[in-house]
Parts: sequence; C-alpha cells; structure tokens
Amino acid sequence: MSTSTTPASDFTEASGNKNAGSLQINFKRVASRAIKFWYLIVLSLIVAVFIAYTTNRYSARTYPIRASILIKENDENLGAKFLYNNELLNPYRNFLNEIYIMKSYPLIQEVLESLGFEISIFREGDIVTTEYYDPDFPVKFRVLPESKSPYGKSFYFTVKDDQTFSLQHLGENEEMGNEFSALHFSDTIRVNGSVLIVQRVGSLAEIRGKRFTVRFNNPVSMAMQYSNRLNANWAQPGAAVVNLEITGAVPQKEIDFLTRFIERYQFYDVEKKNKAATMALQFLDDQLVIISDSLSMYEDQVENFKKRNIITNLDEETDRLYQKLIGYEEQKFQYHLIDNYFAYIEKLLESNQYDVVFTPASVGITDEVVGGLITSLIELQAQINLYETNKSKGVENLQNNPRLQSALQRMELIKKDIGKTIENSRKTQEINVKFINDQIKLVNDELAKLPRTERELVGIQRNYSLRETLYIFLLQKRAEAGLSKASTTSDVVVVNPPMAGGALTPKIVQNYALGVASGLLVPLLVFLLLEVLNDRIQSKEDIEKLTGVPVIGGIGHNKASDPLIVYRKPRSAMAESFRALRSNLNYFTSNKDHQVFMVTSSIPGEGKSFTTLNISTVLALAGKRTVILGADLRKPKLYDDLGLHNNVGLSQYLSGMATLEQVIQSSEVSNLFLIAGGPMPPNPSELLIRPAMGDLIEHLRKQFDFVIIDTPPLTFVTDAFVLSGFADHTLFVVRQDFTPRAALEHLDDFYSTGKLTNISILFNDLRKSGLGYGYGGYGYGYGYGYGYGYRAKNDSGYYSDN
Repeated sequence: MSTSTTPASDFTEASGNKNAGSLQINFKRVASRAIKFWYLIVLSLIVAVFIAYTTNRYSARTYPIRASILIKENDENLGAKFLYNNELLNPYRNFLNEIYIMKSYPLIQEVLESLGFEISIFREGDIVTTEYYDPDFPVKFRVLPESKSPYGKSFYFTVKDDQTFSLQHLGENEEMGNEFSALHFSDTIRVNGSVLIVQRVGSLAEIRGKRFTVRFNNPVSMAMQYSNRLNANWAQPGAAVVNLEITGAVPQKEIDFLTRFIERYQFYDVEKKNKAATMALQFLDDQLVIISDSLSMYEDQVENFKKRNIITNLDEETDRLYQKLIGYEEQKFQYHLIDNYFAYIEKLLESNQYDVVFTPASVGITDEVVGGLITSLIELQAQINLYETNKSKGVENLQNNPRLQSALQRMELIKKDIGKTIENSRKTQEINVKFINDQIKLVNDELAKLPRTERELVGIQRNYSLRETLYIFLLQKRAEAGLSKASTTSDVVVVNPPMAGGALTPKIVQNYALGVASGLLVPLLVFLLLEVLNDRIQSKEDIEKLTGVPVIGGIGHNKASDPLIVYRKPRSAMAESFRALRSNLNYFTSNKDHQVFMVTSSIPGEGKSFTTLNISTVLALAGKRTVILGADLRKPKLYDDLGLHNNVGLSQYLSGMATLEQVIQSSEVSNLFLIAGGPMPPNPSELLIRPAMGDLIEHLRKQFDFVIIDTPPLTFVTDAFVLSGFADHTLFVVRQDFTPRAALEHLDDFYSTGKLTNISILFNDLRKSGLGYGYGGYGYGYGYGYGYGYRAKNDSGYYSDN
C-alpha cells in the first residue's frame, strides 16, 4: 500500500484542471433561483411599473409645435411692380440669411415682450409645480421702467378678494421672505428695489384664494433660449418653404409664440421695403419743390410774352431747333438728377445713416453698378441692425461676435466701393455733360440768327417745357413710389399655421416597456450576479465540470440536531440515503468484506465526521462489525457524538502507551466500535507514518468487517495523504454551498496525477433543489426503495441494495 506524503501546500497550489479559472454560469440554476424567489421578481416588477407610472404622471410633457412659411421669390411680387416694374418692390434678398434673421435675438425678443412672456405664472400642485399659461389672466404685473428690474425674482401671489392680494418674495434658494398682505390693486409696491404695479383686468372668481408663483424673466436671456429652441430649416434644397418647430411644456403658449413670430417676421419684411420707399418719396419731394418754383416762374413769363406779342407760334425751322434743344436739356437734367442722387447718398454715408439709403432705380436712375452696391449695403445693414439692437438691449458681449465684426468690415469696404464708383460715374458724366453743352451751343448759334421776338419765345418755351417735362417725370416717379409703398405686402406667406403634435416626453409606452423590462431583468441580473460571484459548489453538475472523480451519492440536510440520525430514526429519508451510500460503496469494492474506507474533505465543516458516524452506523446495523478509527488527532470529536471518552486512543496506541484492547471502545450501536484520537500528541503526522499505523489497520481489517478512518481535512495537513494508502476506497465529502470550487479543481489534479486513487465524492447537506441542482442521481429521497431485498438502479447508474 502506498504511503504518499504529498505536502498540504501542494494541495493549495495545485492547478491544471481544464476548467480552472474559467467563468462558469449555470443558467438552469439561475432559473431555479428565479422560480424559487418569484415573489421578489413580482415585487421588483411592481416597483418598476410604479416608477414608470410616476414618471409618466409627473414628468413635464413636451409637445412639438410646427408651422411652415413660404418666402416668395422676386418674380412673385404683384401690385405696383407688375404695373411699373418698380425696384422698391424688388429688393435684393439673400435667402441664405433668412434663417439667421429668423433666429436673431432682437426679433425673438420683440415677440416675447409683445406676448408678455417676461412674466411667467406657475401653479403649485400636490407634487409638482406646473406653468399656468392664460393669455387672458385677470391680473397684469408691470414693472416701472425707472425702477430696478426684478429679473430672476419670484413671488408668491394670492388674491384675497376683489380689492386686495398678498405678495411674498422668494429668495435664490426658494426661501420665503417677508409677506406683503392686504395690498390693493393698482397701488405701487416696492420690493427689493423694484417698483411693481399689479392691475386687475378681469374677473378674479377663478383665481381667488389660489396661490401662484410669479417669476420675472430677463427678456434677453429668454430670447437666447427661444433662439436655441427654435428650429428653422428649409423644407428641401432649392425650396422656398421654411419649416419652423419649437417644443415646450405648454402647447398653447408655443402656438401663440410661433403665430406672433410669423406676424412679426412678416412685419419686418414689409417694414424693410417701406423704409426704402419712404426715403425715395422724400428725395422726390425735395426735387419737386425745386422744379415747382422754377416752373411757376417760367409759366408767368410765357403768359406775359403772349400778352405783349402777337407771335405765339414758331415756324417749322425754329420748331425743329427748339425740339432739338429741349432734347439736349432733358439729357442734361437727367445727369443733374443723378448727381443730386449721388450727393444725397454721399451725405447719408458720411453720417452713417445706412438705414435710409435707397437704390437709384427707386427714383428712375439706371446705374447697375451703383445699384448693386447699394442693394448689398442695404442687405448688410439689415443684419447689422440685429446686432445693434441686441447691444441696445444690454447684450454687450455681442460686440465681440465675429459675425458682427465681419459684417462691419464688409460694410466699410462696400462704402469705399460706392464712393469710388460715384467718383468714376461723375467723371463720365462730366464728359457727357460737356458734349451736351457743346451741342446746345451749336443750336443756340443757329437760334441767334432768328429775329429777336422768335429768339425770346424759344427761350421762354424752352425753360417752361423743360421744367414741365421734368416735373411730370418726377410726379410719375413719386406716384410710382407712393403706389409701391401703399401696395407693399410681405413676401412671407403662411403655408401651415402653428399646430401642436403629440407629446414627445414622457414616452409613455416606452417608459412602461422599460419599467417591465427592468422589473424583470434587475432581479434576474442579481440572481445571475450571485451565481457568478458564488465560488461554492452548488450541484452535481458543478462537480462533474470541475473534476473527473466520480460522485458516489448525495446526503440531504439533517434538520435534527442529533448526529446519530440513522440510529435514532432508521426509517427516515436521511437513513435511506446512507443505506443507498452503503450499496454504492459495495459497487466500488465489489461487495467484499474486510474493507477499509477513509472519509476526508477539503476544509472543516463539510460534514466529514457526520458522514463517518452515520455510514458506520448503517454498516453496523446491517450486522457488520464496524470500527471507526479516529485519525484526526488534532480535533477528535466522534467520541462525544457516541457518548464515549477520549482519555485513551490512537495517539497512545501509536506511542506504545496503550494496547489495542485498551483503545477500542464499544458504543450503544450494536456492532459499532470506536478508536478515539486520544489526547493530542505533539507530533500527530509523525505518529501516523510509523509502521505501527499500518500494522494497526491490517489487524483491524482482520478483526472487523469494515474499518472507517476519519481524517483531518486535506487542505490543512498531510495526514489524509498518508492514510489514503491504507484505504480500499476514499470518500471525499463535498458540502453544498460550502465547499469552494478551487478545492475540487485541486482534487482533480491529485486524482489525475495518481496522488489520490480509489476515491469518490459524497455530496453532503443538500438543501437546494430544482433546475440546475441535479439531486435525482444521488439516491437522496429514494432510500425507501432499498432494503427490501431487491436491487434497483439509481439515477447515477449505480446498483444499490440492502
């Protein structure tokens, strides 16, 4: 027989099992745990669904508000443009700038202020506070302009009766300050440097006695927020339709915003056109005043000439010269009108009055170069006005906006280009005017040959006709400009008015789905995590995955406190389990007598001594002389369970201090004897490897039918390795949910390398059952079928009999 003395350190360091270190999850066991603790899953599901319900019930709902507008192209203009092709109704429009103009802070701020959004009213609920939006709220709050703005401040407001109300200031952390009670409507109220006036504008019946929170918002900050929230995008590339969308918790409030926004944008479009028409009318009126004075003077001269002279008509030759002269004078006047326009524009540019600049085509002047530059200037000034308005509203940091700086730089460049273009145009005009003057001189030379009376008549009619023609021309242009202004309409047309869509948040169905999913998954994940983190042996399947050592059977949990359960309750299921174990041991030993069995385990507490005691009792009750050899010299305990003593035992026998007859004790169980460990010696391992140990076992084998050796755990000492060489078969006890997986991995290493042979595993203290625990193959629960004189094959494939 082998007497291998493999050190205990080898057991703790041994490795090499194919399953060592791998993550193993038994999903059947997870399912079994889920079935067993179904009530936890139901509770988790209820909690998750309740959270989803609470979220859906009390989360602020946000709704999308959508509208679409059409920005008509230039060839869609009607009215005066159709009649006169007037440039006033055909301004240059850069569609790439429209989106930016729509989202400009000043435009949005004007919309917010016109709607009174700088004051928000909230209604307190039982759990959450929601905004109370009512355009016809019967109370209006106004801040006197000379007082400090209460932006960011909140107040509790409660109507007491038709004449009085209370107001309570809230601090930054929503802490309540002093309350002003019994205040009268329309009285001035001073609160923290602000002067407020609360006016009653309607019936107070619906809000009497209810407490509201009134918050004063900074219009500039609100404009920035709305600008960020407002989405404006072209419907598709090349289209003139813009889709507008904004989301908010109060649909009607956002509908009112988009409606007023579109109205204000249309007004901005008309206002931009009317500004140019107004300035053109002023310029034409100035020119008409000048022409009107001289026309009246020359009209009087014509009347006086007719009274003094008989000749009132010109002959054919004189009329030809006259018409030629008139044509030259009209051309000269046109250049004069252009020069007046250039002087007018230069004056405006020098004084930086870009807002009142108008195109030359507006007054009948055709200069495409100057006209293009003026149009670019007008469009660029419209963008700059947006920035300047922000500056006036208090947004000083916009001065550092790179877009503003770029626009200002471009403005200066266009201004210089206009100046150079006017200078070049004037040089060209000087040449043309000089040529016209030369032609007029030639005609005058021919007229000088006429009689004095005819020359005088030609001069008078020349001056009168020229002024009259120019006056009619200017009157026509003024009529066109006036008609243009009167018929100006916005190019912005509403395609789809603002309408609210379904709630975007909370997503009710999705939240409930997530609640159900999380309610089911969270406990399952917990069960899965427990399975992953549990490094203890749970089932026969775990044993088979970790080691090739066969499983001989399983023993259930001993609910009784008596360790002699087989002896005390021989008809119990526990007793039947040990009888099945006895039968399976016979299978391993070919049912031979005089066998030596060793019982060991990996760590203390796995039921090694309990197993030794009860398998020995089963053998003894079967009429077999059985002796228990207490080889655990360090912690002997079997004697106490049998009601015997430990005064003398194996340690004295191996030391030569006692005889065999002195150390063998008989128990209350018939045919069951015990050799206790005896007093603990200073050298237990050395005693066990003495030849006397082998002699003792051989002697006991002859004297008894079965010798059951109880050893210390393998992990702590080498005693079990020493004694395994004397045993015909070794029972390695594994306790459910107690023995670590690493112990089985090391056991497999010893088994595969031959350090431990003739060994099987007994699965002890089975408590858990169900999927993934595999109890059917252990004989546990089937013990009543054994012991009636027949052989039955259990689920492990072993034959067991009585």
